[in-house]
Amino acid sequence: MKKLLILLLIFTCTIACGNSEKTASEQTEHTIDTNLSPCDLVTEPEIKSALSIPADAETSMNEKDTTYPICLYKWKSVTWPFERYGHTIDYAAELSIVLVNNASKSNYEASIKVYKDGIKENGIGEMSTWSEKKTQITFLSKGKLIHVHSRTTADAASNKAKTINLAKQIVKNI
Repeated sequence: MKKLLILLLIFTCTIACGNSEKTASEQTEHTIDTNLSPCDLVTEPEIKSALSIPADAETSMNEKDTTYPICLYKWKSVTWPFERYGHTIDYAAELSIVLVNNASKSNYEASIKVYKDGIKENGIGEMSTWSEKKTQITFLSKGKLIHVHSRTTADAASNKAKTINLAKQIVKNI
C-alpha cells in the first residue's frame, strides 16, 4: 500500500512539475485565446464612457464570426449629421471591434497596407496606426491584432480621440 501511494505521489508530482515549466501568463494566454470574443474586450459602460455615449442610450449589439470575429454596436438614439450629394442624413453612432488572435508583426503590417492615410500612433499596444478615412485604429497587443472603428460625430478629430481612448481601454483589459 505504501509503494502504491509513493508511486501515485511521484506520478502526480511529475505531471504537475512538467506543467509548471510554462509561465502563468503562457497558460492564461492560451486559455484566453481559445475563448476570447471581441465583445469581451471591453464592457458596455467602458464603451459608452470612451465614446461619450449617454449611459441610458439603448445599445444594439451583434456578434458575427466571419473570417475573424467582429462585434458590432449601434446607438440609434445617438445620431450625427452626414452630408452627401447635397442631402443631410442622420447616421446612428456606431462601433465595431475585430479581433485576430495569435497575430504577429507581419499580420499587423499586412493589415495596415490598406490605410492610404495611415498615421502611426504611440502608446497603444506594441504598435498602432490610425486611418482617418476609415475612422479606425489598428493595433497589436499581446499577440492580438485588433481593429477598432467608431463614428459618433461628424467631427473627425473627436472620432479619432474617442476611438483612441477606447483602444487604450482595450489594451488595459487584455
